[in-house]
Amino acid sequence: ASGMRLISYPHIPTQTLLPLSSARLVRSDIQVTARHIGYIMGAGDEMPQALRELGLEVTLLGPRDLEQGDLTRFDAIVAGVRAYNVRSDVRANQRRLLDYVHQGGTYVVQYNTGDNSLSLGPYPFTVPSGNRYRVTVEDAPVALPHPDSRLLQYPNHIAPNDFEGWVQERGVYFASQWDSHYETVLSTKDPDEEESLAGGELWARYGKGVYIFTSYSWFRQLPAGVPGAYRLFANLLSAK
Repeated sequence: ASGMRLISYPHIPTQTLLPLSSARLVRSDIQVTARHIGYIMGAGDEMPQALRELGLEVTLLGPRDLEQGDLTRFDAIVAGVRAYNVRSDVRANQRRLLDYVHQGGTYVVQYNTGDNSLSLGPYPFTVPSGNRYRVTVEDAPVALPHPDSRLLQYPNHIAPNDFEGWVQERGVYFASQWDSHYETVLSTKDPDEEESLAGGELWARYGKGVYIFTSYSWFRQLPAGVPGAYRLFANLLSAK
């Protein structure tokens, strides 16, 4: 009838919560062509389990996998939130990850906090360190600068209602500048801002594969069971 959650931080007394047990069941038509996913955990999120609920086989990748493992066995590899910020092995094996893309793989990199020393993609882009490039209103309108983009059409056709029911925010640490090899996919802004931000999702072909940078808050939406976010992320995994 109830669960248990422990809240423990050095600066406050330990608290134990007993929330009522509940489960959410979502029925949605979600297509995905990828099957075997390599996941690089970053600062911690629930994305691997959320992807398993799509019927995907998800393998967590450790330092040995990144350094010596056969990455070509994965249809797609996903870097978790702030993976480049918190894991030196990811930064050290960036060349192997980009070689994986060049040979035909799909690599999806979620948000990292701004650090000019990081080289996240095959072509340069900039993620500022401040809070300006983020969209905190979860239902902020989203525009599609390139509506015919493959990332919006296959295997799921993305429509405006796929951006409904999001939780907490649209995204954080959007890119502010990027190389011309990248194409934008989505554009959005908070209601009180004048300029729309298009740097929340960039993609480029690199060799035979596809590289995607996305700072939309998938790590919140998928565990929350947002159907449209699942459909959008399934398209990222299926990009070829």
